[in-house]
Amino acid sequence: MAIRYEVRSASLIGLVTEVEKLGGDLESLLGEAGLSLDQLGDHDCFIGLDSVIRVLALAAGRLACPALGMRIAQHQGFFALGLLGKLVAAEPDLGAAFKAVQRYLALHNNAEQWRMQVHSGRAYLQRIEQFYGLPQAQQYRELALATYVRLAMELGGPDARPIRVEISHSRIASVKLYQQYFGCEVLFDREHDCLVYDEKVMRYPVRPIPELAVDQADEYRRARLANLRGSLELQVRSLIAQALGFNQHSLESVAALMDMHPRTLQRRLREQGLGFQPLLQEVKMQLACWHLEASAIDLTLLSHALGYNELAAFSKAFKNHTGVAPSHWRKQNRQLPG
Repeated sequence: MAIRYEVRSASLIGLVTEVEKLGGDLESLLGEAGLSLDQLGDHDCFIGLDSVIRVLALAAGRLACPALGMRIAQHQGFFALGLLGKLVAAEPDLGAAFKAVQRYLALHNNAEQWRMQVHSGRAYLQRIEQFYGLPQAQQYRELALATYVRLAMELGGPDARPIRVEISHSRIASVKLYQQYFGCEVLFDREHDCLVYDEKVMRYPVRPIPELAVDQADEYRRARLANLRGSLELQVRSLIAQALGFNQHSLESVAALMDMHPRTLQRRLREQGLGFQPLLQEVKMQLACWHLEASAIDLTLLSHALGYNELAAFSKAFKNHTGVAPSHWRKQNRQLPG
């Protein structure tokens, strides 16, 4: 069975705004790509990469906007990455932040990998696609590259710009537009997609999370809870999934996110025949199974991303839940490219 490549729908934050600016029919475009407004509204929903690529290509063509991917990227950044953004923002400098992206990207997107090489005073951040045979992916590639450029500047400051961008496909917009969005030289028809930085940029300290980004995260959390207000269980599950990996998934932390006292949350869960710890464990195991099946993430890194301090603790919990060790479960269930 062929692997299904998926990304969080947050990767399309900005699509609604840009399509509306251009006078497009968003619902029609989404429908043709097999997507819905509900999926776009749930930023933690994983959607098929083929649908993402298709809706971007359709919108760019119908609306005569060859720079659509780069335009959408201007709405992206720390907030759009969800848990991955939290992990990246906790690193001391941009080099460490990029390594965190390498380790944990599957939390946001299992369709690509990034690799950093440093030599001759330059840091080369190479983007590697896991998927093959999907046509019209130019807008998606340019969205991914422009998003990383924007994220680096958000974390490292306005001077954290690349000195060159290399794109594997031919130019689809004017040179002026590429320079406008990337702020540097852009080369096309290269062997790989790559962002080239002065090596010293990787030593720039990661700035504190901007207040606006924190406000956006809080607004998103409130909106998510409002959408899930009919189900306490779904609210708790959603917040646990968002908080895993940066040690804010305790009963006290989740209750605080719900503006509720921990004992009140426990009582309300008991009234529904539920318990916080069993829900926490179920969410961890569901996420673990998904990542073991859909990505090649290292088990130690996965255990940390799920909030375990040691691989042994994760392995024991996983075996108690499934009856087999994580490595064995991966061998049994890993989807291979077909």
